[in-house]
Amino acid sequence: MLYRLPRLEDESLLLDYVREHREHGETTITASHDLDFSDYARWVDTIRRNAETGDETYGKSLMLLCLDGDRLVGLLSVRHELSREQSEIIGDIGYGVRPSERGKGYATLMLRHALSICRNKGKTSVIVGCYKDNRISASIIQKCGGVLLFEKDNFTKGRLSQYYEIEL
Repeated sequence: MLYRLPRLEDESLLLDYVREHREHGETTITASHDLDFSDYARWVDTIRRNAETGDETYGKSLMLLCLDGDRLVGLLSVRHELSREQSEIIGDIGYGVRPSERGKGYATLMLRHALSICRNKGKTSVIVGCYKDNRISASIIQKCGGVLLFEKDNFTKGRLSQYYEIEL
């Protein structure tokens, strides 16, 4: 699996990724940093700026394309400079796998890669969240060492979320 920042020439890969999510009735694209609502060139610039210098709210962060060969199978978001309070609100790691590639182990590989990045950045633990009804994501987080911290209502989505801590 190859992990890298998006480039301008990746636009068709990402448009296809968004299209597949839409065709499966998904209205939000997990870990995409609003890709589906943005001007693509501006989105790439924002992702690169976040990786290099960060922003005043969240610090440096990575949004990586996850490629198997030349196929975009998922997106991985690693927010490695969050405060504990911010981590408990949005989580340090987010990941999403395209619908046709689910159930093939990609999410586990992506989460393990994110944990390695966080460990290399000096973090000693991370918080990862998922919707309570997403049992598959919860089991992936638990398989990677996640211990349930708390549950809370996600009022914007109308769903209950669970937050897990993973010691690194």
